[in-house]
Amino acid sequence: MVRSLIFLVVCLATASLAWGANEVEVSAVRFNSVRAPGGGTSQWLEAAVALSVHPPAGSPGQMVSNVKVALMCAFDSAGPGEKRTEYHRAEAECVALEAGRTEVRFYLPPELIKRDQLRSEPRQWGVELMVGEKSVPSGRTAYSSSLGSSEQRKAFVEKVLRGHSRNAGCLLPQYLTPFVGEYPRSTPSFVRREAAR
Repeated sequence: MVRSLIFLVVCLATASLAWGANEVEVSAVRFNSVRAPGGGTSQWLEAAVALSVHPPAGSPGQMVSNVKVALMCAFDSAGPGEKRTEYHRAEAECVALEAGRTEVRFYLPPELIKRDQLRSEPRQWGVELMVGEKSVPSGRTAYSSSLGSSEQRKAFVEKVLRGHSRNAGCLLPQYLTPFVGEYPRSTPSFVRREAAR
């Protein structure tokens, strides 16, 4: 009887772990103004997306493969003339992620910050994750606090997808910037599809 009870408890705990946690979750998003390495004087805007990685039991090498991270931002432009919202979107695909914490970084170049007189943090932001071709459900830490409901998040994503073409290719993943060699301990390796062409 005791053995059966222990077995049942272990099975329930294992099932709850499998059902309760995503393989990859956004644990935090931070925005900072940073100078380019090598003595650059211009300020870039850095967005660091911290991920918690939980490989499922039996996954090859106890890793999660092909994790896509898409960052979306809405900035209020403080430039002269009519006030407007500038939308940005970029994505990066990680080759594989080990269990624990890692960070995927994106950067806005100094010219854009000056052109649009952007502050150090967007008005709204969101992160969407995919593992392979499967979308990962978003937790509350994957969007800014002003996007509390699923309806608000959906409307925000639609606005970004409609409005980011003006700035397409301006929000850059780390590997396309002067910061490519920075943060070697917490930066994953990225899939570079343009290298295969």
